[in-house]
Amino acid sequence: MPDYKPNHLVRVFAVLALIAALILVVVVILTTSGDSGGGDNGKGGKSNVSKVGRQAVRKGVWIVHSGDTLGEISLKTGIDQSTLLQLNPDLDPQALLEGQRIALR
Repeated sequence: MPDYKPNHLVRVFAVLALIAALILVVVVILTTSGDSGGGDNGKGGKSNVSKVGRQAVRKGVWIVHSGDTLGEISLKTGIDQSTLLQLNPDLDPQALLEGQRIALR
């Protein structure tokens, strides 16, 4: 049976690959933006409510477009997600349909 000689270069490469993978995971986590529902809602700073969102708020209804999420609607209108859910008790935020109407007041 031949003598086993460990390859130190392979071991070093394996450790470096593990470190690179961990750094990649941290970078992805830090750069992924999630909506915590705690936006400034137009208080104490520049409002990030879109023009379309302001028009929808004036009309009192948001019509869901393809790809809309409750978080995006919240950001565009300046209305907190929990408020939107209270105003629309039958609303399933995971199953928004194009053309669906969401009450804003």
